[in-house]
Amino acid sequence: MYDAYPPELQGIVRRAFSRLRRRLEVAVPSLSVYTKRWMQALAADAPPETYFTHPQAFPMVLLPWWLETKVHGVPARAFHGDVVYSTLNGYYFVRMIDDLMDSEHPPGPHVLPSLIVFHTEFQLTYHRHFPHDHPFWQAFTSASFSAAETASLDAGLDAIDREQFLQTSARKLAGAKVPIAAVCHRYGRPELLEPWSELVDLLGRWHQMLNDMRGWHRDLGHGTSTYFLSEASRRRVQTESIAEWAITKGFDWGFAQLDGWMEQLLTAAAEMDCPPLTAYLEYRRRALADERGSLMPSVSALGRLASIIH
Repeated sequence: MYDAYPPELQGIVRRAFSRLRRRLEVAVPSLSVYTKRWMQALAADAPPETYFTHPQAFPMVLLPWWLETKVHGVPARAFHGDVVYSTLNGYYFVRMIDDLMDSEHPPGPHVLPSLIVFHTEFQLTYHRHFPHDHPFWQAFTSASFSAAETASLDAGLDAIDREQFLQTSARKLAGAKVPIAAVCHRYGRPELLEPWSELVDLLGRWHQMLNDMRGWHRDLGHGTSTYFLSEASRRRVQTESIAEWAITKGFDWGFAQLDGWMEQLLTAAAEMDCPPLTAYLEYRRRALADERGSLMPSVSALGRLASIIH
């Protein structure tokens, strides 16, 4: 079975979580109780580190690992431990804000002050590696502000067109560019920042569309605007419901978008000459094909039923 996460990286992720738990327990003992409970709930009561190393998760800890392996051969354990630790904190910071804005499962008031802890640890961790006037901090600020701007714009959208999706889906994961920038600047390879950042954008687009397709029925029930549902509203005929379009036409349309973007990803990975990245993308493409193969017979049956009822 394919596993993109090498044992050494899995160990670094586990140690980063232990470090975060200790930091919370010592620095904010009362808050840590609520924070750890919230982190555990996100992982559906599995070990929280598995949330970041799941095969379907966005590879936010894999991308900087592959990059450092490419430019340095063997990742520096102490430095990469800090990269992963910062990344975990940055993710939780953004995730908590997203959950608050979505209002579907908002975190309780007792856990909200952990936003201060998460952002402090996200930024502070890199101070030991980059002085205050280092170019890394320009990349850090750019990615952080881009994510903030996108969150605000996305919250005000009732319908999302293609151009808006291409912009917001890419910038939603702008925080994933921070560890990329850290590796590039650590090893004096700033010229790699642009192509690897563009890869984050492409993969973020693919990942967001797949999530929107998987969660379309839940999003429809909660009145959540997504590109997939917005296209349903635009493309359906007057007598057709959004659900009918999704079942009869939407998945074929959505999978076609995913296939096209995956081709772009594979082309970009080939140009970057990173075999582990290419292997990962090939795995995701095969996994999606398997998922589509198991899903489409049921979708087709529902489509036929919908046409009869209609």
